[in-house]
Amino acid sequence: MISLIVAFDKHHLIGKDGWMPWDLKEDLKHFRSYTMNKSLLVGRNTFEGFKKPLPHRFHYVLTHRDLEIHDESVQVIHDIQEVVERFKGSDEELVVIGGAQIYKEALPYVDKMIISLVDGEFEGDTYFPDFNEKDFETVAIEEKEGFAVHTLVRKEC
Repeated sequence: MISLIVAFDKHHLIGKDGWMPWDLKEDLKHFRSYTMNKSLLVGRNTFEGFKKPLPHRFHYVLTHRDLEIHDESVQVIHDIQEVVERFKGSDEELVVIGGAQIYKEALPYVDKMIISLVDGEFEGDTYFPDFNEKDFETVAIEEKEGFAVHTLVRKEC
């Protein structure tokens, strides 16, 4: 299974200067809890923003550059198909965690989206890519302080 986790405001803003334009500790806890002990698909810029690999998670870092990362929890890949084929239809979950270009490349393959819809409007420079909301069904909404977690699953064709 391929899922995607993201936080954005009502304009689908996800970033400012390489990080999130809000400070929601509860959303970071939600992200940590959801991704713990899973495989992650992450872009190079987002990965480098972490400073080090996230503990108890395996990272597929998608980049077009030559990149060497010497950590057993990281594999550098150059084509999204390298992981899509492994996880599509599998019980094992791959979680796409960004950034914007990785979200855009992964959206056609995503089975489930976990969206933290952040209250308010923010300024920033990076947006979640457009997607057809009609392709997904909202199966759960969990209200939190400052945001709501919307779980969407892809509709059967």
